[in-house]
Amino acid sequence: MSQIDQQFIEFYQNIGRSQGFNDSLLTTIMAMLFLEPKDVAMDDLAKKTGYSLASISNKVKMLEAIGFVKRKSKPGTRKVFLYAEKDFLKVFKQALVKKQENVINLAKTRLPEIVKQNKSGDKQKIKMIENYYNQMLKLEKAIQHFIVEIDKI
Repeated sequence: MSQIDQQFIEFYQNIGRSQGFNDSLLTTIMAMLFLEPKDVAMDDLAKKTGYSLASISNKVKMLEAIGFVKRKSKPGTRKVFLYAEKDFLKVFKQALVKKQENVINLAKTRLPEIVKQNKSGDKQKIKMIENYYNQMLKLEKAIQHFIVEIDKI
C-alpha cells in the first residue's frame, strides 16, 4: 500500500473516531474505495484489508444504506464490484434526505400518536416527548435549508 493510501486511510479513521465510529474496518473500506477511480471487486478488497469477505460485505451494507457505496455486477463474472461515490456533497445530501425520510417523518407521525394515547399519563414524560417532537420539526427545517444550500454549490 502506498504512502498516500496509508495517510488517507488514517485520515478517514481519525474522522470516523471523532464522530463516534470506532470501527476502523468501516473507515478503511470507505477510504480505500474513495481512492479507487474504478470499481473494485469485493474479494480484492477483502484480500487488501485482510478481513473476510463476510466482514467486508456486512460493512458494505452499511455504506450502501447511506449512499456512499454502490454494489455492481459485471457480465461474465460472479464477482461483486463496489464503487464509492466521489462527490462528498452528494453523499452528505443523500444522508440528510434519508435522515429526514427515516427519522423525522417517523417522529412526525408516531410521536403525536404517543402523546394522544397517553394524554392522561405522566405529564413530565409527555412534555419531554412533545419537546422532542418540536426539536424534530426544527431539525427538519434546518435540513431542508441545508439541502437548498448544498444544491447551490
